[in-house]
Amino acid sequence: MSRFALLSLICLAGWGTQAMAQETSAGPQFSSIVDLAETLGEAHAIRSICNGDSDQTWRNYMQNLLDIEAAGGGQRRSILTSAFNRGYRTQSSQHRACTPDLRQVEAGIAAHGRVLADSIARGYLQ
Repeated sequence: MSRFALLSLICLAGWGTQAMAQETSAGPQFSSIVDLAETLGEAHAIRSICNGDSDQTWRNYMQNLLDIEAAGGGQRRSILTSAFNRGYRTQSSQHRACTPDLRQVEAGIAAHGRVLADSIARGYLQ
């Protein structure tokens, strides 16, 4: 996910706070946010395999997402954290060593995350 897309999401989240408060965890917008959390977990797993555990790039994006979408904790935070961990476990179980192809997989996952983040941001503008 590009930093621009994440920044857009962060900025727009402030505008959508009231709408978020009225939205249930089962809403369609929240479903996209859960998908984004899982995507971030997948990217984090690959980055960890290729760059080591000290590279926290994708985990930091996830922390920002949690700060915006689940600042109060509770069920939303738990659902998002579970999605991130599920994505991490999925990629970790499929890949054991870094290869040039795996870096391409990460790029594809990042592109998917960018699409999700853009869609979520657009939802706050509507």
